[in-house]
Amino acid sequence: MSTIAPSPGLGSPRRWAVFTAGLCCLITGIALTMAADLGVGSWQVLETGLVELTGASFAAVAVVESLIVLVVAWVWLGQRPWIATGVLACAGLGIGALLEVLGTPETVAGRVGLMGVGMALLSIGVAFYLASDLGASAQDSIFVGLYRRYRLHPGLVRFGLDAGLVAVGVAMGGQFGLGTLVVTLALPLVIEPALRLGHRLADTPLPESLRT
Repeated sequence: MSTIAPSPGLGSPRRWAVFTAGLCCLITGIALTMAADLGVGSWQVLETGLVELTGASFAAVAVVESLIVLVVAWVWLGQRPWIATGVLACAGLGIGALLEVLGTPETVAGRVGLMGVGMALLSIGVAFYLASDLGASAQDSIFVGLYRRYRLHPGLVRFGLDAGLVAVGVAMGGQFGLGTLVVTLALPLVIEPALRLGHRLADTPLPESLRT
């Protein structure tokens, strides 16, 4: 029996609306957390660690890592690249544009507040775009593949995956900060209710692990 998930199709207007809302929240959330300057995300901890270990450029590490993750997710978990994979590959343009107009608050309270808003938007963004069932980014393909294939709770998968990436990245000398810790601990708590809402809005089937 094939382990490759069936094609999710081109999507209905309702699914595209949820995807667009999720993409906007995701881009804004990432930009806000970066502007807070309190630490990078789990995958960035790994990438900066690989840069320290190999001496390669960050861009080269990010590209090679994304390609490897896509292949692993496709072969092992059946998560083939789809529409969202290509769209999200260009999300950096939107993040960069927002960072041009955003500034880092001077006070610690302001930076923490910015981090909190960014984390909430990031969680909703990931959940909504995944719930639209139009594919996943290279990094999220591992996350969604694990909880769907093995019927695991998304929150537990997200925590385990992010914590593992942070641990490996820090061991290689990757960047780490308060924001990294906050996102690693808090995002798993938000992702499941946000996924349920996203699936309801997009009218897509709820994964078995979220039906209990």
